Amino acid sequence: MGKYTVEAVADKMVTLKVADKNYRNSFVLKGDTANLVQGSKVAGTIHAPAWKVDRVALGGNYVEPLYGRPRRMQGTILAVKAGVNELVVQVGYEVTVKLPEKYKASEYQVGERIGWDNIEVPTLELV
Repeated sequence: MGKYTVEAVADKMVTLKVADKNYRNSFVLKGDTANLVQGSKVAGTIHAPAWKVDRVALGGNYVEPLYGRPRRMQGTILAVKAGVNELVVQVGYEVTVKLPEKYKASEYQVGERIGWDNIEVPTLELV
């Protein structure tokens, strides 16, 4: 779970600023946007639906692009959730990655580095 600052809200999309980072990424909001206003602080979980996952040895943790909808993410695995086929990954902020059926979360380990492409716009679930 991360803590973010709301940059903008439009329809069901929310753009968040990540503290101490240059990221201003946009996510589909799960739930009501009525209580979200620019500048407010929010806490929540970001869920990213991967369509292709790669093990990586080089490069840092990142989200591409810095601004807008996250398309490519890379980082270090913090937790393996084999029962729901998900990985929790630090990419510059914490993201829960939903793996496609052809990948098995149980085949990954904490500390391993992965990169993936998102098949859809990631979602934000407020806490």
